[in-house]
Amino acid sequence: MKLQHSPQRYDYIIIGGGLAGLYCAYFLAQHGTVALIARRTIEESNSYYAQGGMAAVTDQKDSPTNHYEDTLIAGRGLCIPEAVKVLTDEAPDRINELIQMGMTFDSEDGHLALGLEGGHHHRRILHAGGDATGRLVTTFMIEQVRKAQHITIFDHHSAVQLLRSADGSHCQGLVTYDERAHLYDTILASAVVLATGGAAALYYPTTNPPTALGDGLWLASEAGAELMDLEFIQFHPTALYLPGQASFLISEAVRGEGAYLVDKEGQRFMPALHPLAELAPRDVVARSIFLKMQEEGSDHVRLRLRHIDPKRLLQRFPTISEHCRQLGLDITDEIPVAPAAHYTVGGIGVDLNGCTRLPGLYAVGEVSSTGVMGANRLASNSLIECIVFGKRIAEYALAHPITSHTPEPLPAPTHLPDLSWSLEEEQIYALERQTKFSRTMGDILMSRVGIIRSKEGLVTALHELQHLSDELAEDARHSIHAYMTRRRVEIAHMMAHAALLREESRGGHYRSDYTETLPESEAYRTRLLDGQITHQPINQQAHKSYD
Repeated sequence: MKLQHSPQRYDYIIIGGGLAGLYCAYFLAQHGTVALIARRTIEESNSYYAQGGMAAVTDQKDSPTNHYEDTLIAGRGLCIPEAVKVLTDEAPDRINELIQMGMTFDSEDGHLALGLEGGHHHRRILHAGGDATGRLVTTFMIEQVRKAQHITIFDHHSAVQLLRSADGSHCQGLVTYDERAHLYDTILASAVVLATGGAAALYYPTTNPPTALGDGLWLASEAGAELMDLEFIQFHPTALYLPGQASFLISEAVRGEGAYLVDKEGQRFMPALHPLAELAPRDVVARSIFLKMQEEGSDHVRLRLRHIDPKRLLQRFPTISEHCRQLGLDITDEIPVAPAAHYTVGGIGVDLNGCTRLPGLYAVGEVSSTGVMGANRLASNSLIECIVFGKRIAEYALAHPITSHTPEPLPAPTHLPDLSWSLEEEQIYALERQTKFSRTMGDILMSRVGIIRSKEGLVTALHELQHLSDELAEDARHSIHAYMTRRRVEIAHMMAHAALLREESRGGHYRSDYTETLPESEAYRTRLLDGQITHQPINQQAHKSYD
Protein backbone atom coordinates (compact mmCIF):
# COMPACT_ATOMS: atom_id res chain seq x y z
CA MET A 1 0.00 0.00 0.00
CA LYS A 2 1.30 3.44 -0.95
CA LEU A 3 -0.27 5.60 1.75
CA GLN A 4 0.03 9.36 1.49
CA HIS A 5 0.11 9.98 5.26
CA SER A 6 -1.40 8.80 8.51
CA PRO A 7 -5.20 8.43 8.70
CA GLN A 8 -7.29 11.58 8.81
CA ARG A 9 -10.30 11.67 11.13
CA TYR A 10 -13.63 13.42 10.65
CA ASP A 11 -17.02 13.02 12.26
CA TYR A 12 -18.71 12.23 8.93
CA ILE A 13 -17.70 11.25 5.42
CA ILE A 14 -19.84 11.96 2.35
CA ILE A 15 -18.81 10.19 -0.86
CA GLY A 16 -20.24 12.05 -3.84
CA GLY A 17 -20.78 15.71 -4.69
CA GLY A 18 -24.28 15.62 -6.22
CA LEU A 19 -27.37 17.14 -4.64
CA ALA A 20 -27.90 14.25 -2.19
CA GLY A 21 -24.36 14.43 -0.84
CA LEU A 22 -24.29 18.22 -0.70
CA TYR A 23 -27.60 18.49 1.15
CA CYS A 24 -26.65 15.82 3.67
CA ALA A 25 -23.18 17.35 4.19
CA TYR A 26 -24.67 20.81 4.78
CA PHE A 27 -26.80 19.63 7.70
CA LEU A 28 -24.19 17.29 9.19
CA ALA A 29 -21.61 20.10 9.16
CA GLN A 30 -23.75 22.07 11.59
CA HIS A 31 -22.88 19.46 14.21
CA GLY A 32 -19.44 18.11 13.28
CA THR A 33 -16.62 17.91 10.77
CA VAL A 34 -17.35 16.51 7.31
CA ALA A 35 -15.05 15.11 4.60
CA LEU A 36 -16.72 15.45 1.18
CA ILE A 37 -15.17 13.12 -1.40
CA ALA A 38 -15.58 13.84 -5.13
CA ARG A 39 -14.17 11.67 -7.91
CA ARG A 40 -13.75 14.75 -10.06
CA THR A 41 -15.19 18.02 -8.72
CA ILE A 42 -18.45 18.74 -6.92
CA GLU A 43 -19.62 20.54 -10.07
CA GLU A 44 -19.73 17.24 -11.97
CA SER A 45 -22.71 15.04 -11.08
CA ASN A 46 -25.98 13.79 -12.50
CA SER A 47 -27.77 16.30 -10.29
CA TYR A 48 -25.87 19.15 -11.93
CA TYR A 49 -27.07 18.15 -15.40
CA ALA A 50 -30.69 17.36 -14.45
CA GLN A 51 -33.12 19.42 -16.54
CA GLY A 52 -36.65 18.38 -15.63
CA GLY A 53 -37.22 19.67 -12.11
CA MET A 54 -38.34 18.61 -8.65
CA ALA A 55 -41.71 16.97 -8.01
CA ALA A 56 -43.45 18.31 -4.88
CA VAL A 57 -46.99 19.37 -4.08
CA THR A 58 -47.23 23.15 -3.75
CA ASP A 59 -50.62 23.76 -5.40
CA GLN A 60 -53.82 23.65 -3.33
CA LYS A 61 -55.55 21.79 -6.18
CA ASP A 62 -53.01 18.97 -5.80
CA SER A 63 -52.22 16.79 -2.78
CA PRO A 64 -49.44 14.50 -1.49
CA THR A 65 -51.93 11.66 -1.88
CA ASN A 66 -52.14 12.36 -5.63
CA HIS A 67 -48.35 12.43 -5.86
CA TYR A 68 -48.22 9.18 -3.87
CA GLU A 69 -50.68 7.46 -6.22
CA ASP A 70 -48.85 8.60 -9.36
CA THR A 71 -45.57 7.27 -7.94
CA LEU A 72 -47.10 3.88 -7.12
CA ILE A 73 -48.57 3.58 -10.63
CA ALA A 74 -45.23 4.35 -12.27
CA GLY A 75 -43.44 1.88 -9.96
CA ARG A 76 -45.33 -1.09 -11.45
CA GLY A 77 -46.10 -2.88 -8.20
CA LEU A 78 -42.62 -2.79 -6.64
CA CYS A 79 -42.76 0.48 -4.69
CA ILE A 80 -42.68 0.25 -0.91
CA PRO A 81 -45.69 2.34 0.15
CA GLU A 82 -44.12 3.60 3.41
CA ALA A 83 -41.13 4.99 1.51
CA VAL A 84 -43.32 6.65 -1.12
CA LYS A 85 -45.40 8.24 1.64
CA VAL A 86 -42.25 9.64 3.26
CA LEU A 87 -41.23 11.18 -0.06
CA THR A 88 -44.55 12.70 -1.00
CA ASP A 89 -45.41 13.92 2.52
CA GLU A 90 -42.01 15.48 3.24
CA ALA A 91 -41.28 16.90 -0.23
CA PRO A 92 -43.21 20.17 0.31
CA ASP A 93 -41.32 20.85 3.56
CA ARG A 94 -37.97 20.29 1.88
CA ILE A 95 -38.90 22.67 -0.95
CA ASN A 96 -39.91 25.31 1.60
CA GLU A 97 -36.63 24.69 3.40
CA LEU A 98 -34.67 25.30 0.21
CA ILE A 99 -36.61 28.49 -0.49
CA GLN A 100 -36.00 29.75 3.04
CA MET A 101 -32.29 29.07 2.55
CA GLY A 102 -32.40 31.36 -0.49
CA MET A 103 -33.03 29.05 -3.46
CA THR A 104 -35.17 30.67 -6.16
CA PHE A 105 -37.51 28.62 -8.35
CA ASP A 106 -39.22 29.93 -11.48
CA SER A 107 -42.51 31.72 -10.92
CA GLU A 108 -45.48 32.98 -12.94
CA ASP A 109 -47.77 35.78 -11.75
CA GLY A 110 -46.29 35.64 -8.28
CA HIS A 111 -46.74 31.88 -7.84
CA LEU A 112 -44.36 28.97 -8.32
CA ALA A 113 -44.38 27.89 -11.97
CA LEU A 114 -45.35 24.23 -12.18
CA GLY A 115 -44.58 21.88 -15.06
CA LEU A 116 -46.16 18.60 -16.14
CA GLU A 117 -44.18 15.46 -16.95
CA GLY A 118 -44.85 11.85 -17.86
CA GLY A 119 -46.85 9.83 -15.33
CA HIS A 120 -48.03 12.89 -13.36
CA HIS A 121 -51.73 13.74 -13.39
CA HIS A 122 -51.17 17.23 -11.96
CA ARG A 123 -48.73 20.06 -12.59
CA ARG A 124 -46.31 19.75 -9.69
CA ILE A 125 -42.82 20.00 -11.21
CA LEU A 126 -40.87 22.97 -9.86
CA HIS A 127 -38.08 24.24 -12.08
CA ALA A 128 -35.36 26.88 -12.03
CA GLY A 129 -33.82 28.66 -15.00
CA GLY A 130 -36.32 26.90 -17.25
CA ASP A 131 -34.49 23.65 -17.97
CA ALA A 132 -31.49 24.29 -15.70
CA THR A 133 -33.04 23.09 -12.44
CA GLY A 134 -30.32 20.57 -11.59
CA ARG A 135 -27.52 23.01 -12.31
CA LEU A 136 -29.08 25.87 -10.34
CA VAL A 137 -30.17 23.91 -7.27
CA THR A 138 -26.85 22.02 -7.17
CA THR A 139 -24.88 25.25 -7.63
CA PHE A 140 -26.92 26.81 -4.84
CA MET A 141 -26.04 23.93 -2.49
CA ILE A 142 -22.38 24.04 -3.58
CA GLU A 143 -22.32 27.67 -2.46
CA GLN A 144 -23.75 26.69 0.94
CA VAL A 145 -21.24 23.86 1.31
CA ARG A 146 -18.26 26.01 0.33
CA LYS A 147 -19.29 28.60 2.92
CA ALA A 148 -19.63 25.99 5.67
CA GLN A 149 -16.74 26.06 8.15
CA HIS A 150 -16.57 22.37 8.92
CA ILE A 151 -16.58 20.77 5.46
CA THR A 152 -13.32 19.72 3.78
CA ILE A 153 -13.63 18.91 0.07
CA PHE A 154 -11.40 16.18 -1.34
CA ASP A 155 -11.79 16.55 -5.10
CA HIS A 156 -10.09 14.24 -7.60
CA HIS A 157 -10.25 11.47 -4.99
CA SER A 158 -11.82 8.11 -5.82
CA ALA A 159 -13.30 6.03 -3.02
CA VAL A 160 -11.75 2.60 -3.55
CA GLN A 161 -12.62 0.63 -0.41
CA LEU A 162 -14.83 0.99 2.65
CA LEU A 163 -13.23 0.02 5.97
CA ARG A 164 -15.03 -2.06 8.58
CA SER A 165 -14.12 -1.97 12.23
CA ALA A 166 -11.76 -4.64 13.53
CA ASP A 167 -14.67 -6.75 14.77
CA GLY A 168 -16.60 -6.17 11.53
CA SER A 169 -19.53 -4.62 13.37
CA HIS A 170 -19.65 -1.23 11.65
CA CYS A 171 -18.23 0.97 8.92
CA GLN A 172 -15.23 2.92 10.15
CA GLY A 173 -14.10 4.90 7.10
CA LEU A 174 -12.63 4.42 3.67
CA VAL A 175 -9.56 4.38 1.49
CA THR A 176 -9.39 6.89 -1.35
CA TYR A 177 -7.09 7.17 -4.32
CA ASP A 178 -5.65 10.67 -4.76
CA GLU A 179 -5.15 10.90 -8.50
CA ARG A 180 -2.85 13.93 -8.27
CA ALA A 181 -0.47 12.37 -5.74
CA HIS A 182 -0.92 8.83 -7.14
CA LEU A 183 -1.27 7.54 -3.57
CA TYR A 184 -3.92 6.15 -1.25
CA ASP A 185 -5.44 8.12 1.62
CA THR A 186 -7.19 6.65 4.66
CA ILE A 187 -10.05 8.67 6.16
CA LEU A 188 -11.91 7.56 9.29
CA ALA A 189 -15.30 8.68 10.63
CA SER A 190 -18.24 7.54 12.73
CA ALA A 191 -20.59 7.58 9.73
CA VAL A 192 -20.05 7.19 5.98
CA VAL A 193 -22.69 8.27 3.45
CA LEU A 194 -22.59 6.91 -0.10
CA ALA A 195 -24.03 9.50 -2.51
CA THR A 196 -22.14 8.37 -5.60
CA GLY A 197 -25.00 8.37 -8.13
CA GLY A 198 -26.10 5.48 -10.29
CA ALA A 199 -24.59 3.28 -12.98
CA ALA A 200 -26.32 4.35 -16.21
CA ALA A 201 -23.05 5.76 -17.61
CA LEU A 202 -21.89 2.15 -17.96
CA TYR A 203 -24.21 2.04 -20.99
CA TYR A 204 -23.65 3.55 -24.42
CA PRO A 205 -25.42 5.77 -25.33
CA THR A 206 -26.23 7.46 -22.05
CA THR A 207 -27.51 10.84 -20.91
CA ASN A 208 -25.19 10.69 -17.87
CA PRO A 209 -21.84 12.40 -17.34
CA PRO A 210 -18.92 9.95 -16.97
CA THR A 211 -19.25 9.88 -13.18
CA ALA A 212 -22.29 7.58 -12.79
CA LEU A 213 -20.36 4.34 -13.13
CA GLY A 214 -21.68 2.21 -10.29
CA ASP A 215 -18.72 2.70 -7.97
CA GLY A 216 -20.92 3.11 -4.90
CA LEU A 217 -22.71 -0.14 -5.67
CA TRP A 218 -19.42 -2.00 -5.69
CA LEU A 219 -18.15 -0.34 -2.49
CA ALA A 220 -21.32 -1.22 -0.61
CA SER A 221 -21.53 -4.78 -1.89
CA GLU A 222 -17.91 -5.51 -1.04
CA ALA A 223 -18.46 -4.16 2.49
CA GLY A 224 -21.46 -6.44 3.09
CA ALA A 225 -24.45 -4.26 2.22
CA GLU A 226 -27.20 -5.65 0.00
CA LEU A 227 -28.07 -4.48 -3.52
CA MET A 228 -31.65 -4.43 -4.76
CA ASP A 229 -33.31 -4.60 -8.19
CA LEU A 230 -30.25 -3.97 -10.38
CA GLU A 231 -32.11 -5.20 -13.47
CA PHE A 232 -34.25 -2.06 -13.56
CA ILE A 233 -32.56 0.60 -15.66
CA GLN A 234 -34.56 3.56 -16.89
CA PHE A 235 -34.01 4.58 -20.48
CA HIS A 236 -34.94 8.18 -21.18
CA PRO A 237 -37.15 8.23 -24.28
CA THR A 238 -35.82 11.43 -25.78
CA ALA A 239 -32.08 11.98 -25.98
CA LEU A 240 -30.91 14.13 -28.86
CA TYR A 241 -29.61 11.90 -31.64
CA LEU A 242 -26.88 12.99 -34.02
CA PRO A 243 -24.31 10.52 -35.42
CA GLY A 244 -20.92 11.05 -33.82
CA GLN A 245 -22.30 13.28 -31.06
CA ALA A 246 -22.73 12.37 -27.40
CA SER A 247 -26.34 11.97 -26.29
CA PHE A 248 -27.92 15.10 -24.85
CA LEU A 249 -31.03 14.94 -22.70
CA ILE A 250 -34.21 16.48 -24.09
CA SER A 251 -36.20 16.91 -20.90
CA GLU A 252 -39.52 15.19 -20.36
CA ALA A 253 -40.83 18.68 -19.65
CA VAL A 254 -40.58 19.42 -23.38
CA ARG A 255 -43.27 16.80 -23.99
CA GLY A 256 -45.08 18.20 -20.97
CA GLU A 257 -45.34 21.50 -22.86
CA GLY A 258 -46.96 19.72 -25.81
CA ALA A 259 -44.21 18.31 -28.06
CA TYR A 260 -45.19 15.29 -30.20
CA LEU A 261 -43.27 12.20 -31.25
CA VAL A 262 -43.61 11.48 -34.96
CA ASP A 263 -42.42 8.70 -37.26
CA LYS A 264 -40.61 9.09 -40.58
CA GLU A 265 -43.97 9.84 -42.26
CA GLY A 266 -44.56 12.67 -39.81
CA GLN A 267 -47.38 10.85 -38.01
CA ARG A 268 -47.84 10.70 -34.23
CA PHE A 269 -47.75 7.13 -32.90
CA MET A 270 -48.07 7.42 -29.11
CA PRO A 271 -51.84 8.26 -28.88
CA ALA A 272 -52.68 4.81 -30.25
CA LEU A 273 -50.41 3.11 -27.70
CA HIS A 274 -51.28 4.72 -24.35
CA PRO A 275 -54.01 7.03 -22.96
CA LEU A 276 -51.35 9.53 -21.84
CA ALA A 277 -49.68 9.44 -25.28
CA GLU A 278 -46.27 11.20 -25.12
CA LEU A 279 -46.68 11.62 -21.35
CA ALA A 280 -47.02 7.91 -20.63
CA PRO A 281 -44.47 6.52 -18.11
CA ARG A 282 -40.95 6.50 -19.44
CA ASP A 283 -40.62 2.75 -19.93
CA VAL A 284 -43.69 2.78 -22.19
CA VAL A 285 -42.50 5.73 -24.28
CA ALA A 286 -38.91 4.47 -24.57
CA ARG A 287 -40.03 1.00 -25.63
CA SER A 288 -42.53 2.43 -28.12
CA ILE A 289 -39.83 4.58 -29.73
CA PHE A 290 -37.43 1.62 -29.81
CA LEU A 291 -40.01 -0.59 -31.56
CA LYS A 292 -40.90 2.19 -34.01
CA MET A 293 -37.21 2.56 -34.88
CA GLN A 294 -36.96 -1.20 -35.46
CA GLU A 295 -40.09 -1.15 -37.61
CA GLU A 296 -38.76 1.69 -39.76
CA GLY A 297 -35.14 0.51 -39.79
CA SER A 298 -34.11 3.93 -38.47
CA ASP A 299 -31.87 5.11 -35.65
CA HIS A 300 -34.19 7.85 -34.39
CA VAL A 301 -37.67 9.35 -34.45
CA ARG A 302 -38.49 13.04 -34.41
CA LEU A 303 -39.80 15.33 -31.71
CA ARG A 304 -42.14 17.92 -33.25
CA LEU A 305 -42.38 21.32 -31.59
CA ARG A 306 -43.45 23.63 -34.43
CA HIS A 307 -47.02 23.88 -33.11
CA ILE A 308 -45.83 25.33 -29.76
CA ASP A 309 -45.34 29.07 -29.18
CA PRO A 310 -41.66 29.65 -30.10
CA LYS A 311 -41.22 32.33 -27.45
CA ARG A 312 -42.53 29.95 -24.82
CA LEU A 313 -40.06 27.23 -25.91
CA LEU A 314 -37.05 29.53 -25.91
CA GLN A 315 -37.98 30.95 -22.51
CA ARG A 316 -38.81 27.61 -20.89
CA PHE A 317 -35.88 25.62 -22.35
CA PRO A 318 -32.91 27.97 -22.82
CA THR A 319 -30.26 25.29 -22.23
CA ILE A 320 -31.77 22.82 -24.70
CA SER A 321 -32.46 25.58 -27.23
CA GLU A 322 -28.88 26.82 -27.15
CA HIS A 323 -27.41 23.33 -27.38
CA CYS A 324 -29.58 22.57 -30.41
CA ARG A 325 -28.68 25.90 -32.02
CA GLN A 326 -24.97 25.15 -31.69
CA LEU A 327 -25.56 21.87 -33.54
CA GLY A 328 -27.56 23.55 -36.30
CA LEU A 329 -30.95 22.36 -35.03
CA ASP A 330 -34.06 24.45 -34.42
CA ILE A 331 -36.00 23.57 -31.28
CA THR A 332 -39.02 25.47 -32.60
CA ASP A 333 -39.36 22.98 -35.49
CA GLU A 334 -38.35 19.29 -35.15
CA ILE A 335 -35.35 17.54 -33.63
CA PRO A 336 -34.11 13.90 -33.89
CA VAL A 337 -34.34 11.85 -30.70
CA ALA A 338 -33.72 8.27 -29.54
CA PRO A 339 -33.73 6.51 -26.15
CA ALA A 340 -30.57 6.41 -24.02
CA ALA A 341 -29.69 4.92 -20.63
CA HIS A 342 -30.63 7.47 -18.01
CA TYR A 343 -31.21 6.26 -14.44
CA THR A 344 -30.41 3.30 -12.19
CA VAL A 345 -33.72 2.42 -10.56
CA GLY A 346 -32.28 -0.19 -8.19
CA GLY A 347 -29.38 0.34 -5.81
CA ILE A 348 -28.13 -0.21 -2.28
CA GLY A 349 -30.84 -1.48 0.04
CA VAL A 350 -31.65 1.12 2.70
CA ASP A 351 -34.39 1.75 5.24
CA LEU A 352 -36.44 4.92 5.73
CA ASN A 353 -33.46 6.62 7.39
CA GLY A 354 -30.96 5.69 4.69
CA CYS A 355 -29.30 3.01 6.85
CA THR A 356 -27.74 0.05 5.05
CA ARG A 357 -27.22 -3.45 6.41
CA LEU A 358 -23.80 -2.34 7.74
CA PRO A 359 -24.12 -0.01 10.76
CA GLY A 360 -22.49 3.35 10.18
CA LEU A 361 -22.93 3.11 6.40
CA TYR A 362 -25.71 5.08 4.71
CA ALA A 363 -26.75 5.57 1.09
CA VAL A 364 -28.77 8.34 -0.53
CA GLY A 365 -29.84 9.44 -3.99
CA GLU A 366 -29.59 7.35 -7.11
CA VAL A 367 -27.13 4.89 -5.57
CA SER A 368 -29.73 3.89 -2.97
CA SER A 369 -32.85 1.76 -3.23
CA THR A 370 -35.35 3.32 -0.83
CA GLY A 371 -38.38 1.57 -2.32
CA VAL A 372 -39.67 4.85 -3.79
CA MET A 373 -38.92 4.07 -7.43
CA GLY A 374 -40.23 0.50 -7.66
CA ALA A 375 -39.60 -0.87 -11.14
CA ASN A 376 -39.68 2.49 -12.92
CA ARG A 377 -38.95 5.98 -11.57
CA LEU A 378 -41.65 8.62 -11.86
CA ALA A 379 -40.27 11.70 -13.63
CA SER A 380 -38.70 14.38 -11.37
CA ASN A 381 -38.84 12.23 -8.24
CA SER A 382 -35.06 11.86 -8.19
CA LEU A 383 -33.90 15.32 -7.13
CA ILE A 384 -36.59 15.55 -4.47
CA GLU A 385 -35.62 12.08 -3.18
CA CYS A 386 -32.06 13.39 -2.75
CA ILE A 387 -33.07 16.11 -0.32
CA VAL A 388 -35.86 14.25 1.48
CA PHE A 389 -33.68 11.27 2.36
CA GLY A 390 -30.49 13.35 2.63
CA LYS A 391 -32.12 15.29 5.46
CA ARG A 392 -33.41 12.10 7.10
CA ILE A 393 -29.90 10.58 7.07
CA ALA A 394 -28.43 13.70 8.66
CA GLU A 395 -31.04 13.69 11.41
CA TYR A 396 -30.66 9.96 12.08
CA ALA A 397 -26.85 9.94 12.06
CA LEU A 398 -26.77 12.85 14.49
CA ALA A 399 -29.20 11.09 16.84
CA HIS A 400 -27.50 7.67 16.61
CA PRO A 401 -23.71 8.12 16.65
CA ILE A 402 -21.52 5.04 16.60
CA THR A 403 -18.82 5.38 19.23
CA SER A 404 -16.11 2.97 20.26
CA HIS A 405 -15.33 2.76 23.95
CA THR A 406 -11.92 1.21 23.38
CA PRO A 407 -9.26 2.21 20.83
CA GLU A 408 -9.53 0.09 17.70
CA PRO A 409 -6.65 -1.00 15.49
CA LEU A 410 -6.69 0.55 12.05
CA PRO A 411 -8.33 -1.90 9.63
CA ALA A 412 -6.11 -2.92 6.74
CA PRO A 413 -7.29 -2.44 3.15
CA THR A 414 -7.27 -5.59 1.05
CA HIS A 415 -7.01 -6.56 -2.61
CA LEU A 416 -6.21 -3.08 -3.90
CA PRO A 417 -3.71 -2.59 -6.75
CA ASP A 418 -0.13 -1.98 -5.64
CA LEU A 419 0.15 1.20 -7.77
CA SER A 420 3.39 -0.06 -9.28
CA TRP A 421 2.50 1.68 -12.54
CA SER A 422 3.66 5.28 -12.76
CA LEU A 423 1.20 8.15 -12.95
CA GLU A 424 2.11 8.63 -16.61
CA GLU A 425 1.41 4.96 -17.35
CA GLU A 426 -1.94 5.29 -15.58
CA GLN A 427 -2.89 8.34 -17.62
CA ILE A 428 -2.01 6.61 -20.89
CA TYR A 429 -4.03 3.56 -19.85
CA ALA A 430 -7.03 5.74 -18.96
CA LEU A 431 -6.97 7.46 -22.35
CA GLU A 432 -6.49 4.33 -24.39
CA ARG A 433 -7.36 0.94 -22.90
CA GLN A 434 -9.86 2.09 -20.27
CA THR A 435 -11.80 4.04 -22.91
CA LYS A 436 -11.84 0.99 -25.18
CA PHE A 437 -13.03 -1.38 -22.43
CA SER A 438 -15.70 1.07 -21.29
CA ARG A 439 -17.10 1.51 -24.80
CA THR A 440 -17.17 -2.26 -25.34
CA MET A 441 -19.02 -2.72 -22.05
CA GLY A 442 -21.45 0.08 -22.98
CA ASP A 443 -22.25 -1.53 -26.31
CA ILE A 444 -22.81 -4.94 -24.68
CA LEU A 445 -25.19 -3.47 -22.12
CA MET A 446 -27.21 -1.41 -24.58
CA SER A 447 -27.55 -4.19 -27.14
CA ARG A 448 -28.18 -7.13 -24.77
CA VAL A 449 -29.28 -5.62 -21.42
CA GLY A 450 -31.14 -2.70 -22.94
CA ILE A 451 -34.70 -1.64 -23.62
CA ILE A 452 -35.83 -5.10 -24.79
CA ARG A 453 -34.09 -8.21 -23.46
CA SER A 454 -34.12 -11.97 -24.00
CA LYS A 455 -32.54 -15.04 -22.45
CA GLU A 456 -30.25 -15.52 -25.45
CA GLY A 457 -29.00 -11.94 -25.34
CA LEU A 458 -28.54 -11.90 -21.57
CA VAL A 459 -26.59 -15.17 -21.53
CA THR A 460 -24.36 -13.81 -24.29
CA ALA A 461 -23.87 -10.60 -22.31
CA LEU A 462 -22.77 -12.56 -19.24
CA HIS A 463 -20.15 -14.42 -21.27
CA GLU A 464 -18.89 -11.24 -22.95
CA LEU A 465 -18.68 -9.32 -19.68
CA GLN A 466 -16.86 -12.20 -17.97
CA HIS A 467 -14.35 -12.18 -20.83
CA LEU A 468 -13.77 -8.45 -20.30
CA SER A 469 -13.26 -9.00 -16.57
CA ASP A 470 -10.74 -11.76 -17.25
CA GLU A 471 -8.84 -9.51 -19.68
CA LEU A 472 -8.55 -6.85 -16.99
CA ALA A 473 -7.49 -9.17 -14.16
CA GLU A 474 -3.70 -8.95 -14.49
CA ASP A 475 -3.52 -5.19 -15.05
CA ALA A 476 -5.93 -4.67 -12.11
CA ARG A 477 -3.25 -5.99 -9.73
CA HIS A 478 -1.09 -2.93 -10.47
CA SER A 479 -3.21 -0.23 -12.11
CA ILE A 480 -5.93 1.71 -10.30
CA HIS A 481 -7.69 2.49 -13.59
CA ALA A 482 -7.73 -1.17 -14.62
CA TYR A 483 -8.97 -2.09 -11.13
CA MET A 484 -11.82 0.47 -11.26
CA THR A 485 -12.78 -0.60 -14.78
CA ARG A 486 -12.85 -4.25 -13.78
CA ARG A 487 -15.17 -3.66 -10.85
CA ARG A 488 -17.50 -1.64 -13.11
CA VAL A 489 -17.60 -4.60 -15.47
CA GLU A 490 -18.55 -6.75 -12.48
CA ILE A 491 -21.46 -4.38 -11.65
CA ALA A 492 -22.58 -4.71 -15.28
CA HIS A 493 -22.39 -8.48 -14.86
CA MET A 494 -24.63 -8.26 -11.77
CA MET A 495 -27.16 -6.23 -13.75
CA ALA A 496 -27.24 -8.77 -16.56
CA HIS A 497 -27.51 -11.69 -14.12
CA ALA A 498 -30.41 -10.07 -12.27
CA ALA A 499 -32.14 -9.41 -15.61
CA LEU A 500 -31.68 -13.03 -16.68
CA LEU A 501 -33.28 -14.33 -13.48
CA ARG A 502 -36.33 -12.03 -13.72
CA GLU A 503 -38.56 -14.01 -16.07
CA GLU A 504 -41.27 -11.41 -16.56
CA SER A 505 -41.64 -7.88 -17.95
CA ARG A 506 -42.11 -5.07 -15.47
CA GLY A 507 -41.27 -1.36 -15.59
CA GLY A 508 -37.73 -0.75 -16.84
CA HIS A 509 -37.18 -4.49 -17.44
CA TYR A 510 -38.81 -5.89 -20.59
CA ARG A 511 -38.26 -9.44 -21.79
CA SER A 512 -39.32 -10.37 -25.32
CA ASP A 513 -39.53 -14.01 -24.18
CA TYR A 514 -41.55 -13.19 -21.01
CA THR A 515 -43.79 -10.31 -22.03
CA GLU A 516 -46.35 -10.70 -19.23
CA THR A 517 -46.11 -9.19 -15.74
CA LEU A 518 -46.44 -11.57 -12.81
CA PRO A 519 -49.62 -11.14 -10.75
CA GLU A 520 -49.44 -8.99 -7.62
CA SER A 521 -49.37 -12.09 -5.38
CA GLU A 522 -46.13 -13.23 -7.06
CA ALA A 523 -44.33 -9.89 -7.32
CA TYR A 524 -40.82 -9.81 -5.87
CA ARG A 525 -37.72 -7.66 -5.51
CA THR A 526 -34.28 -8.93 -6.50
CA ARG A 527 -31.76 -9.03 -3.65
CA LEU A 528 -28.01 -9.45 -4.15
CA LEU A 529 -25.99 -10.19 -1.03
CA ASP A 530 -22.57 -11.83 -0.67
CA GLY A 531 -22.53 -12.65 -4.37
CA GLN A 532 -25.86 -14.49 -4.29
CA ILE A 533 -29.07 -13.34 -5.97
CA THR A 534 -32.37 -14.18 -4.29
CA HIS A 535 -35.97 -13.05 -4.77
CA GLN A 536 -37.82 -11.32 -1.94
CA PRO A 537 -41.64 -11.46 -2.28
CA ILE A 538 -43.08 -7.96 -2.16
CA ASN A 539 -46.27 -9.09 -0.42
CA GLN A 540 -44.23 -10.34 2.56
CA GLN A 541 -42.21 -7.16 2.93
CA ALA A 542 -43.03 -4.35 5.26
CA HIS A 543 -40.35 -1.70 5.01
CA LYS A 544 -37.23 -3.13 6.60
CA SER A 545 -35.31 -1.32 9.28
CA TYR A 546 -31.57 -1.69 9.76
CA ASP A 547 -31.67 0.09 13.13
